[in-house]
Amino acid sequence: MTAEEVFCDLGDKYGDDFNWYMIPLTNRTFVAELRREIGEKHFLYNKPIYAVAKCDSNDDVLFLSADDGKDVYYIFHLTYSGLNSEGFPKHKKFANLQAVKEYIEREFIAEYL
Repeated sequence: MTAEEVFCDLGDKYGDDFNWYMIPLTNRTFVAELRREIGEKHFLYNKPIYAVAKCDSNDDVLFLSADDGKDVYYIFHLTYSGLNSEGFPKHKKFANLQAVKEYIEREFIAEYL
């Protein structure tokens, strides 16, 4: 399963109400914002990381990085307020895309349907 398949499946299932969209991997805007918010001491600061998708209804962004050669996904709730105190911005970690899909769908149903 690819990220494209995840978001196409959810988009097909929920139609125009679905509130996530894919971000081109060349778009570095959200990565720059994440680094600004997490600061140099954060474990992800110097790792390669890519923004994958963004939620239109809030400031959640799905990021992709790697840990020991395995893809790891994170959803960060960006604050757009510069460097934050420890523990912010809040994030969730996912070991695979299936877990990401399940989480996004569960949250979408709970909050928007």
